[in-house]
Amino acid sequence: MSFQTAFDFVPLDSRRSNEKPRKSGITMVSDYQLGLASLADLIEVSGHYIDFFKIATGTSRLFSKSHLLAKIKMLREHNIRPFLGGQFQEYVLHTMGIEAMPQHLVEARKVGFDIVEVSDNMVQLGQGWRQQLFDMIRQHGMTPVGEIGDKLKSSSITAIIDEVNDVLEMGADFALIEAAELMHGGTPNERLIKTLRAQVDISRCIFELATPRVGSTTVQIYSGKKFLVKTFGPDVNLGNVTPDVVIETETTRLGLGSAGPLDFLEDKASSEAN
Repeated sequence: MSFQTAFDFVPLDSRRSNEKPRKSGITMVSDYQLGLASLADLIEVSGHYIDFFKIATGTSRLFSKSHLLAKIKMLREHNIRPFLGGQFQEYVLHTMGIEAMPQHLVEARKVGFDIVEVSDNMVQLGQGWRQQLFDMIRQHGMTPVGEIGDKLKSSSITAIIDEVNDVLEMGADFALIEAAELMHGGTPNERLIKTLRAQVDISRCIFELATPRVGSTTVQIYSGKKFLVKTFGPDVNLGNVTPDVVIETETTRLGLGSAGPLDFLEDKASSEAN
């Protein structure tokens, strides 16, 4: 049965990709510990708007296997791609070395993961490791995503642009751009965001939203989200959306939220650019 809503006579922005699986306008939810009942509720309310579901950091190591299998099965049944958080791979690399990755990826595929993130937030990748890891992930039947940027210190705009292009050339399906680089001092890093728009393939970038875990307030998170939507339009790829704001995020994309219709945001963005 096709997805239907009430008030279907009210027009929505035609630029928004509404049918799954989406190739753009991705919403990636980041989760630490939703139980199966809570996940079922989330999917009932907002599953149509969720594309990727990231089981964050190394939490996959702590759940019972039966829970993890059931969780991933539920996601797949609703056309939501299970996403293995990058800091788990960092932990494996640090404690066991790159030679342990084949066994790790076999297990990831066996439990049902579809996307695997390669990041270097805390553990630096060795020479050539990123390419090796992307190749391994593909060889094990999964999709690689490469995170770009630093959580602890700001990178230069040139370095970020170069790294995005490198990661995409290496075969990552998406470059996941670190939220800490996109927000500086609680406000959007406009120079970086506008340079990205001009110099990289935005359709293959996922922009992480800031989170309270790194000290961002709700106001700051919403400000960053509005700026990304007004800069790139309703089909921007957004990551690290928390489970409680999936529908709110969709209202921001479509102009149904408290910021008002999207052309208000875009008119403001245009006047600021001039």
